[in-house]
Amino acid sequence: MQASDRVLAGRYAAALFQAASAKGEEQKVQADLGSAHKLLLDAMGALRHPRVPPASKKKLLHDAIGDKVGATTLNFLNLLVDKKRFELMVMVSAVYAKLAAEKRGAAKAHVRTAAPLSSDAQQQLTAKLKKFTGKEIELDVKEDPELIGGLTVKIGDWVLDSSLRGQLRRLKESFN
Repeated sequence: MQASDRVLAGRYAAALFQAASAKGEEQKVQADLGSAHKLLLDAMGALRHPRVPPASKKKLLHDAIGDKVGATTLNFLNLLVDKKRFELMVMVSAVYAKLAAEKRGAAKAHVRTAAPLSSDAQQQLTAKLKKFTGKEIELDVKEDPELIGGLTVKIGDWVLDSSLRGQLRRLKESFN
């Protein structure tokens, strides 16, 4: 995706979040966007295809999700079809989730580890990150054997790299 797509997705997500906030439906719309994405996986090709007429896309949309999502979400998905921007749905959903987390005072921490983290280690990491950021932390932990040892944490634009791979890279850079 291009930078302009990210900007557009941010604008659509902000508008949707504002509309959902006005109705007090921030969490429901976030859940609906996730549900819609899962329900529409098989239909994404047709919904993104430029030669499929908007009326057919809307019928496909209504047949696939019908009353499984709220009116706000359904109206938004119809708007994406009308504006020929349905390919932005996944990115809009991610930006919307970030906006909702910010409003709740929460942050998502993307953690990559070389080895599995025990639940106790995850709780300790969550507590330390909460103390550091002042926000509730939602961990997204993934294993990455390429790190060799240690872990990396990314929260928004902030990155902590305490992996062995990162330390070796910094050591190499200091010799050059």
